[in-house]
Amino acid sequence: MKKILTWTVLPVTSILLAVFLYFHFFEGWMYFYLNQLMRNYSFMDYITIAITAALVYLAAVQIMSLELNLKLLVISYLIYFGCLFFLLFAKDSHTRGLSFDTFGFIKPFVEGNLRVITVGNVVAFIPIGFLMWKLKGYQALVLALGLITGVESMQYYFAVGYFDTGDIFLNVCGIMIGYLVLRLAILIINRKQKHVSS
Repeated sequence: MKKILTWTVLPVTSILLAVFLYFHFFEGWMYFYLNQLMRNYSFMDYITIAITAALVYLAAVQIMSLELNLKLLVISYLIYFGCLFFLLFAKDSHTRGLSFDTFGFIKPFVEGNLRVITVGNVVAFIPIGFLMWKLKGYQALVLALGLITGVESMQYYFAVGYFDTGDIFLNVCGIMIGYLVLRLAILIINRKQKHVSS
């Protein structure tokens, strides 16, 4: 029964969810960050939906089996990092600037503007936090700050965006949410296992 679900229901569900996510979240985010590219290449919509469906499917397969498949996990992260690199450095903007208005996103967010962009800047970096689960909290925070500051510096250096402390704040929040969620999940699982064994 599980094999039938894996090869029939799950792919269809993954595609439908990918279409929903694209039109409700990703489209606005991508047109904001990759405006030129999205306007020049209409097939980018289909590629984004296909990649999202693949990631949803790979995650769902592992959740259904209730065990971590290292090969599927590596494939998922290769796709994820490829997409992230593309989003961060494929802008054909040739702009360079500095913005130190760290909490400047709050007012537009409250007013209903740039909400998808703001939430996207958090959610897109959550998977990185999962990889830091073995670190102590302060170590994960320092590594996240260093990583995102490095990314923002590279965007500035290669003229593909602004060095924006607001983005640093949001991206680091995303990483730390991922870190805390996985640490909490591990804590709950360990307590349940101790409770069962006792």
